[in-house]
Amino acid sequence: MKKLLIDANPSVPYLVTGHVNGIGRTNFELIRTLDGMRSKIPFEIELYTQNIRGVKATGLGTGFKARHVYLRNNNRGNRIAAALRLRELTSRYDLMHITHNFEYVAHPEKCIVTIHDAMMFSYPEPFLGHDFAREFFPPFARKAKAIVTCSENSKREISEYMDVDPEKIFVAPWGVNHKLLYPHKTNPCVYTGGKPFFVSVSCDRGRKNTINIVKAFIRFNINNPVHHLILVWRNPSDEVLQLIENNSRLKQQIHFASNISNEELAELYTGATCSLFPSRYEGFGLPIAESMACGTPVVTCRNSSLEEVGGNAAFYVDPDDIDAMVSIMDKFENGELKKEELSEICHQQSMLFTWKNCAEITLDVYKKCLEI
Repeated sequence: MKKLLIDANPSVPYLVTGHVNGIGRTNFELIRTLDGMRSKIPFEIELYTQNIRGVKATGLGTGFKARHVYLRNNNRGNRIAAALRLRELTSRYDLMHITHNFEYVAHPEKCIVTIHDAMMFSYPEPFLGHDFAREFFPPFARKAKAIVTCSENSKREISEYMDVDPEKIFVAPWGVNHKLLYPHKTNPCVYTGGKPFFVSVSCDRGRKNTINIVKAFIRFNINNPVHHLILVWRNPSDEVLQLIENNSRLKQQIHFASNISNEELAELYTGATCSLFPSRYEGFGLPIAESMACGTPVVTCRNSSLEEVGGNAAFYVDPDDIDAMVSIMDKFENGELKKEELSEICHQQSMLFTWKNCAEITLDVYKKCLEI
């Protein structure tokens, strides 16, 4: 029987802390969903992890075999693993799925790689290592047997910027865990003392454009609204903190949440009046689909892949149009827009995105590449 090796390293932080970033979540959800489809899979799947601490993929609780290498999972360690052909010698796979954009491997032609976006070209941010990505991702992508990505926009950009044949790029949109994220009753929000709130998830100091969310809320706050703002942000920037520091009311109205569990995330999405996600660039835009799954409207932008996810259910603004953001906040505040009247269309839009669909598309790519 042919063997597929899936790199499960992006899921390791979940096994250590219970938290993962976007790529880690897609890795975890894909593996978990494939596990539920084992009876339909006509080849063997093995999971691969690499770290000194011995955190193995067995912790994911799947029925798949797990392969672990005690070597640092960093640039140097991965170069060593490739040079010594550790994955090839220990697993003897027919096909390997690299789920996190790039890896050093002995045989890239025996790999499928998930490239989540081409941001390193279209919206580069040097602090994210995009200089490295522009140099190493394209050659690997061209040599790989196939590429999986999460949106049509990412497919176009990967083909254009990395000079990859679009025929070998397959779009498998990310999904939503609808068993966790759905419209349901929640307890009064502990951050706001039960007052209504807007929420923004996946905040940062760059393309996520959180600074403009804060600026819009400051302007909105002039009229003493009842709504608060919750930012899921572990390390808020000095610029944002300074904006808030100068206003005693804002200190009571803006709240930072960090290291929250999946259940707490579901509570925030579900309890919010509206979710704010005016990002300047996304490979997919998972917070849009997740918020809508909870029946919560989203304010976002029309750039990159965001309109693919938001469809006709989202409110769209220019990422620098503070006035437009304030206007939407005002309409929710004064009741001109009502969450309960928008909830169903949002939920229906989110149902277009499931991990089952993502896994089924990816499984078809596996079969194609394994010639099954």
